[in-house]
Amino acid sequence: MIRRNGKTINVCCNFIALLLGIILIISVMPVQAEEKPAVSLDAEALVISKYVWRGLEVNEDFVVQPSITTGYNGFSFNVWGNMDLTNFGEDECVYTADCKDRSGQFTEVDLTIDYTYSWDKFSLSAGVINYLFPNWDESEDTYEFYLSGTVDVLLQPTLAIYRDFDEVGGFYANLGIGHSFSIGENISLDLSASVGYADSDYNKFYFGVDDSSLVDFNVGASLPIAVWENITITPVLNYTSLIDNDLRDAVDDGDCCNNEDNIYGGISVAVSF
Repeated sequence: MIRRNGKTINVCCNFIALLLGIILIISVMPVQAEEKPAVSLDAEALVISKYVWRGLEVNEDFVVQPSITTGYNGFSFNVWGNMDLTNFGEDECVYTADCKDRSGQFTEVDLTIDYTYSWDKFSLSAGVINYLFPNWDESEDTYEFYLSGTVDVLLQPTLAIYRDFDEVGGFYANLGIGHSFSIGENISLDLSASVGYADSDYNKFYFGVDDSSLVDFNVGASLPIAVWENITITPVLNYTSLIDNDLRDAVDDGDCCNNEDNIYGGISVAVSF
């Protein structure tokens, strides 16, 4: 285990308990209509001008974010990473004691176990995320449990709730909508918008503000282009803004990554097997 603060046993027990809870939920659900289980494998690489997460500007320079997901009969396992492409933060050196060789380093790796169940127009997902920070000396690894529900109606509203049960001990919720427009045989325009809310524990950990509040507002546009049977290239453009004034002031007062509003974009290549 990679824990550095003596909580390995407790975290492991919590992780196992949550997985057992997910399995229990699954066991009482009605069996899905006769569908043959299939193994899927998807890989993607996104090059983007900034790394912004839940309203926080994590890296203000270009990064590459690869991801690989394997799924079977509703279950999936995802590995996602963030690699810096520049020596971002070299002057302030806010995340680690040595910022001179940041380019080409993975600063974050996320491991996600998920189960998704769908019936009629509803879809429900539950899972656990393990956040790892292999090259950030001042960032502790942590875990989140989440529940997410989507209704397949106009704008496809989605509500996701995340509960950190390790380092942060707080929760974050996100309500989003989206719609896809077909503009050609192999091209679509996907639009999305969302707003996030967090409790005082979450905001105190990430912003130093001991109050519950709305956190971030996000809008995005992407243009998936199917260039081959199983290959898709997607340009993306996003806008993110912190909502609460206290959170905005806290970010603005920081030495690094102090943009309360961010516009950023990039392009991804995805392959499905």
